[in-house]
Amino acid sequence: MKGKPHNPLLDLVPAEAASVPALFAAQVERRPEATFLLWEGERWSYEEAWREIRRFAAWVARQGQAGGRPRVAGFLPNRPEALWAWLGTLTAGAVYVALNRAHRGDLLADMVRRSGAELLVTDAEGESCLPDLADPRPRVISAWEEIAALEPAAPAAPAPGDLAELMYTSGTTGRSKAVELSHAQLCRGAGWVAWSFEMTAADVFHAQLPLFHIAGQVDVVLPSLVAGGAVALHPTFSRSRFWEQVAANGSTLVVGFPNLYRLLHSLPPREGDGRNSLRAAMSATMPPEFVADFEARFDLSVREVYGMTEAEPMVLPWPGEATPPGSCGRPNPDFEVAVLGDDGRPAAPGGVGEIVCRSRVPGIRAGAYADEAEASRAIAGNEWFHSGDLGRVDEDGFFYFGDRIRHAIRRRGESISSGELEAAVAGHPAVADVCAIGVPSPLGEEDVKVVVVPARGEEVEPAALRAWCEGRMAAFMVPRFVEVVAELPRAETGKVMKEELRGVGSAWDAEA
Repeated sequence: MKGKPHNPLLDLVPAEAASVPALFAAQVERRPEATFLLWEGERWSYEEAWREIRRFAAWVARQGQAGGRPRVAGFLPNRPEALWAWLGTLTAGAVYVALNRAHRGDLLADMVRRSGAELLVTDAEGESCLPDLADPRPRVISAWEEIAALEPAAPAAPAPGDLAELMYTSGTTGRSKAVELSHAQLCRGAGWVAWSFEMTAADVFHAQLPLFHIAGQVDVVLPSLVAGGAVALHPTFSRSRFWEQVAANGSTLVVGFPNLYRLLHSLPPREGDGRNSLRAAMSATMPPEFVADFEARFDLSVREVYGMTEAEPMVLPWPGEATPPGSCGRPNPDFEVAVLGDDGRPAAPGGVGEIVCRSRVPGIRAGAYADEAEASRAIAGNEWFHSGDLGRVDEDGFFYFGDRIRHAIRRRGESISSGELEAAVAGHPAVADVCAIGVPSPLGEEDVKVVVVPARGEEVEPAALRAWCEGRMAAFMVPRFVEVVAELPRAETGKVMKEELRGVGSAWDAEA
């Protein structure tokens, strides 16, 4: 490990003034002509991007009543306007509400209502997808000519602990929660990512993750801002065009969920696979064998991290030291992180329990939710934020993610990690993608079901797959049910929507 951890954010702005507008202004002063954004053949320097951001800030300031700062909801796809709206709202000192572009109907209407947004910015396509919005009804803006004509405003000076953003969780364990994110959380988290990746102004981030997601903001755009590097923005991930896009922009870094790397690995090998500009890739935990193969094939370093909307990043690799295979690293220095057993006490090294964290820094409130009184009381007392994830920590302080508690499978008195089971089944040469879930058993507890996607040109025969599993895992892990599908249902972030796969359905049954 290279000395004491140092957040490079603090080389740009002092801790007591850390905010998104202060950070951007500092980089504009240092690197006005350097490239900030690349988008479909167009380029914006830091100075040019700052002008667009401050134009949007001027528009936001005009909408406030008696000098107030309205809440602005963004319902936008990945494109430059999404950056101007997000960063411009924060530069005006207002609160941005990040809405998932895939949402529709009553769910979207409920999120808008709960957020208290007074303004909603979108495009023509997005406006056609909006449901009837009940009172209090936000003003919807989809034409940008009014904004483009404004003179750029002077940036506001929010405090680090001021509310910057509301971002909804994915809702995989219940109703989506509106997470409150402060300027300190956004800026300091991004600084630690830049530190972990040892980012410099020469880096270009391949940015295909949605900008309404915490990873798109804190793991991609804002670390690039801290380092003074560039963001190569794309509408979405494209397996067929990925390497072409990387080459066109000279991208050096990428962040993706594990399925992105599996899709890239499923491409037919090429002689020049290792001759690309990427130097590192960030991911959630993946099987060590897969990581080693991916690194060797594409000649880059895979760095696994752990976090969530409420605390991003929570655990990450520390530069200058080797992280053990399968580990996501050490705690973000801004957090105290632990693994608690069923008795609420820290588990012994290697013992499995729930991952929890709490802030070491004023202004960072892990697990603060809008309209959640219990959560607010816990944050006020700086109590543990419970992640809902299983994990362990070894004797050297390295953390390992296990599974969502909700997704763990209980069978015949044994607890099964769906992630470990999926990693095992993914080793079958005919399987391109897999999801493991528990389904109710008539004998109590659960039976194991796997849903698999065949690799291109391959077929998966359920009985043969089960037989293959029998020699490669404990008997209690071997799936009873096997369902073969063309693709898994995924959110725009890449997460599998497991609730859509629960139940036996038409799956093959080994005991039928």
